[in-house]
Parts: sequence; structure tokens; C-alpha cells
Amino acid sequence: MARLLVQLKLRLLRNALRSTTAAKISFVVSTTFAVLLAIGAFIVLAMLRGNSSSVDVTAVIFTLFAFGWLIGPIFAFGLDGTLDPATLTLYPLRTRPLAVGLLTASAAGAWPAANVLGLLGTTAGLAAGALGVLTAVIAVLLQVAFCIALARFVTTSMATLLRSRRGKDLAAFLVLPLFALYELFTQVLPSAVANGNITAASFGGVDKWLRWLPPGLAAHAIKDASDGRPGIAAARLAMLAAVVVALGWLWIRSLDRALVTADASTQRSRARRAALPLGRYGLRGTLAARILTYQRREPGYMIWWGMIAVITAVVSIKAIVGPDPRPGLLLAGSVAGAGFVGFGYGNSAGQTGPAFVFEALAMSGRRQLRAYFSGQDIALAVIGGPLLVAISFVLAAAARHPGYGFLAMALDLAGLGAALALSNIFTVVLPYPMEYRAGNPMRQAAQGHASKVFLGVLGSLGGVAIAVTPVIVAIVLTSRDPAAIRMPALVLCGAAYGLALAWAGVRIAARAAEEKLPELCQIAISSKV
Repeated sequence: MARLLVQLKLRLLRNALRSTTAAKISFVVSTTFAVLLAIGAFIVLAMLRGNSSSVDVTAVIFTLFAFGWLIGPIFAFGLDGTLDPATLTLYPLRTRPLAVGLLTASAAGAWPAANVLGLLGTTAGLAAGALGVLTAVIAVLLQVAFCIALARFVTTSMATLLRSRRGKDLAAFLVLPLFALYELFTQVLPSAVANGNITAASFGGVDKWLRWLPPGLAAHAIKDASDGRPGIAAARLAMLAAVVVALGWLWIRSLDRALVTADASTQRSRARRAALPLGRYGLRGTLAARILTYQRREPGYMIWWGMIAVITAVVSIKAIVGPDPRPGLLLAGSVAGAGFVGFGYGNSAGQTGPAFVFEALAMSGRRQLRAYFSGQDIALAVIGGPLLVAISFVLAAAARHPGYGFLAMALDLAGLGAALALSNIFTVVLPYPMEYRAGNPMRQAAQGHASKVFLGVLGSLGGVAIAVTPVIVAIVLTSRDPAAIRMPALVLCGAAYGLALAWAGVRIAARAAEEKLPELCQIAISSKV
């Protein structure tokens, strides 16, 4: 079974690479990042040789890798989207052989190999002597096995949880703190290390509790073996192995339930007999009402708005913490938040799915297309505007510069208008099909279209940053003017500028979509949402 599933994974990957150029580019980019991760992790761990806090830093790095494997399945269905257990439910396969095969297939690929090679840097940075090196190799293999078992357990548990509407809502709220922790480990800590705010000695206190977690057990086992305590090292490795076995057992139980439990999402639901809000205002109002309804009912959208809040706070973190606060970075957070608002709905045809075809029947001309895009903008502005402004004022108050909240508000409104304009344009010029994958509450690009997602992120963030440059220049040039005049003027001008950008984006997108509407319908039909 294991050999067959590994062959299946490699065959699916090979077929995907033969399908489109985008799939080949995505594979090359992903493999390149995996190689860079392996080299970087090995060098960082090897540089800890002789450092008094080497075991503490190693435990933190091991924990960072575990967080990556914990977050990865939620957004990418494990670390190999080609092997969905739901596709095997109709085959007469026993659970335990299937579990062994899926675990083996999960260990095959560039990213698992990158984890093993990168963490083997402990053989040069922490281990000493033949026993220490041997223990380091075993500890790294157990650490990677722990990460894989954790990833599979989270994936299957989420798949079971997401079978019900309440489960989806709960999963949405579970994703946000995990994403916040991941952003902390990947964005805040590296920046603090680069600025000298965090050194190896800063992790000394973490060892009091981290040493008893699985990553800490692996790191301290290497240290104990290197210091001539093989018994304690063996005990720690045994505890880590027991955790891996326990996770594997829990995953098998969860997988067994997932394969035989009926999908509650296919059951009928009671429909309300009520008029659609804003429906009396034509196509524009109907579309705005539909989008607002789905923003409230669809967990994926709730997750996305929460992620925007986290990203905005992380980008602005230097304005709040540290010995030298920089309130001006609140403006960078506004640009990042607005950019991700636009990216989140920059592919409305693919996100809507086959239902977009019914909407397209009402768009017989450029006027109806303008109503479609403006209705979408109204719905997103109703949510995104207050959210970005509220976050800006909270961050400004935390930075002890409440006046910067008004400056960030001006940038929020201008950036939101630019983001909405870009989302409309990208919907037409860069469409791609999307799909749901089991265990993942978020829509994802279909296989072979990951490069378009990357281009969408760069285009949204870069486009918003360029579009709001006049507002940033105005903020700088009016820095010496009275605040009572400066703040309201900047807010009003930012709002007017954002409105003008959104209006221009609607007209540009409507003109481009008039000729590409059949193509957008084809993209929508091929989406599995």
C-alpha cells in the first residue's frame, strides 16, 4: 500500500507538470524555496556550536518547524495536496494499511526532505562525539515524523469537523490564533533578531517549559547524549517516539471515522421565505446583498478578514514594541491590509463558481457589468473600511500616538479604493478556477494555478502601494500644519481619492469584461466551490 501511494503521488505530480506551464513554474518555485529552507536551517543550526544557549535556540527552531507543519495542512491540505483521503473512500481499503501508506507518501517530496536536511544542522551545531551525532540523526528523524503525524492528524480532524455548519464556524475561529502564532514566529522574531533585540541568550527562559514538549525533547536528547548522559537521552527519545505513536493512533482513529461518516453537508437545509435585502435596488443591490450574506455565513471569508487583521498588526508591530517605536510604520500596515482586501476578492468568477454563470445572464452590456463590479465593491467596502480603520486606531493608541490613527485612516480609505479597483481588474485579466479540499476551510487555486495566486498577491500589494503614493506625499508635506486642519482634510481627500480609484476600476473592469465574459464563465464552471 505504501509503495502504491508513493507511486500515485509521484505520478500525479508528473502528470500535473505535463499539464501546464504554470504547474511547472509552481513546482520549480516550491522546490527552490525548499532547498533554500534546508540550506538556511542547516547553517543557522551549525552556527550554534559553542553557544551557551544552543540547546534552547535549537528547541525554538524545532518548534518553529512544528508550527509550520501545523499551519500548512489547514491552508494546503497537508503538505501534499495530491493525496486527499476522501478520494479513496470508495475503495475497499483497510484503515491501517491506508494510514501507513498516506504517512509514507507524506514523507516523500521536496519539503519533507528539506526538513530532514535542514534540521541535521544539529549534528554540527549541538552534537558532540559519535553518540551525540547518532542521537542527533535519530532525534531529527523522530522530529520530522512528529511533524508529519501532527500534520496528518490536524488535516483529518479538520475534515471531520468541517462536515457540519457549526464545525466550519468553529474551525474558522481555530485557524486565526494559529495563523497569528505562525506570523509571530515567521515575521516578528526574524526581524527582532536582525535588529539585535533578540539574541541566543534571550531564549534561556523558554527552556523551562519548552524542554518537555516534543521539539524540546528532541533538542535536549542531543545535548544529553553529547554530555555523556545516554540514559537520559534515550528516555527523551522514547518519550518523543511515544508522542509520535500516540499521534499516529489518534490520526488512524480520526481517519477511520472520516472514511465511514456520512457527509452532513449534503443534507437538505430549511430555506427562509424572505426577500433578499437590497434586492429592490437592481443588480447592484442584489449582488451586494449576496456578498454580504456570504461574508457572514461562509467560514472562509471570516478567516480571511481575521487574517487581514493579523497581517496589518504584524506589519505595524515595530510601531508598538521595541525601544525605538516607529509610528510611521502604521501607514505600512494600512497599505498591507488594504492590499490583502483587494487580493481576497480579486478572482470573483473563480470564487463564485458555477453560480457565476447565472449572474452573467443578467450582464447583457457594459452598464450591467459596471453594476456588478460596483455592487461587489460596496459590499467589501462596508466590511473592509470599518475593519481597517478600527485596527489603525487601536494600533495608534497602542503606539501612544493616537493622532496617527487619522493619518492611517486617510491611507486606509485611499488604499481600500485602490484595492477594490485592482480586484475588479484582476477578476477579468487574471482569472483562475478554485476548489475546496478536504480538511481546509479556505478556497484554493486549482492544481497548476498557484503562480497566478502569487502574481495576484504581488499585483495587489504593489499596486496599492503605488496608488497611495500621493496620499503618503501629502501626509509628509503637511507634517507641520495644524492637526485640527490637517487630519480632517487628509481623511476627506483620502476618501475622495479612494472613491475615484474604485470608480475608475469599475469602468476599466467592465470594459475589459465585456469581451471576456464567456471565458470567465468557463473559469467559473471549472471551479469546485
